[in-house]
Amino acid sequence: MTQAVILAAGAGTRYGPALNGTAKSLLTVGGRSLLRHQVESLRRIGVERIGIVIGHHAALVRAEMNGVCDYIENPAYARTNSLYSLWLAREWVRGPFMLVNGDVFAPPDFYEQLASLDECALLYDSNSGREPEHMKVVMSGQRLRHLSKEPSHDEIGGENVGMTRFTTKGAEALFHAVDDLVRAGGEGGWAAAAVSHIAAEVSIRCVNVAGRPWVEIDFPEDLHYAQERVWPQWT
Repeated sequence: MTQAVILAAGAGTRYGPALNGTAKSLLTVGGRSLLRHQVESLRRIGVERIGIVIGHHAALVRAEMNGVCDYIENPAYARTNSLYSLWLAREWVRGPFMLVNGDVFAPPDFYEQLASLDECALLYDSNSGREPEHMKVVMSGQRLRHLSKEPSHDEIGGENVGMTRFTTKGAEALFHAVDDLVRAGGEGGWAAAAVSHIAAEVSIRCVNVAGRPWVEIDFPEDLHYAQERVWPQWT
């Protein structure tokens, strides 16, 4: 695994005014930004090419990362969503890659585990996934069947962490789906919709990380949880 895309263009509207003029991916835990933690974890496993899709406070993100990554700008971030950001990365990606949501705070071993696999795979947490904002995983055995925020509770296998590995074949299928969905008017949708779309043709393994320390930061209380509960378990 030598390349990764980080989706970090969003305005963090659910986080609200507590962002205080910065990008959500630049919120800090343990003295470093979420984005810095992600890039360092990716570098540690040998990822050489990292493309960050930026939008909201793009200049601040560029300044924080100081040229260590490639930048793919989403000028329409205010009226689009992660699906469109991923679409913008379609010509940057060449072959297998890892896709990471910019608001995920996860330990380095998550990246190591995902990169060690030789198939398409995503991480999920079977102890989570019941809240409306959670992206829920529905499986057949250990293979992805569906990703959505809507499934009924008896179908939910857990919460999608927001880290997915794609083989060359998987990446090709993903970007075909992304292109189809965007051209059909779905630029306001989630990138997870494209992952879900290809699950019928591409086998995507679901790897459970239940009981291990991570959090998706959507609200100020999530950042507090990352600082007070998740980070201490890493160090």
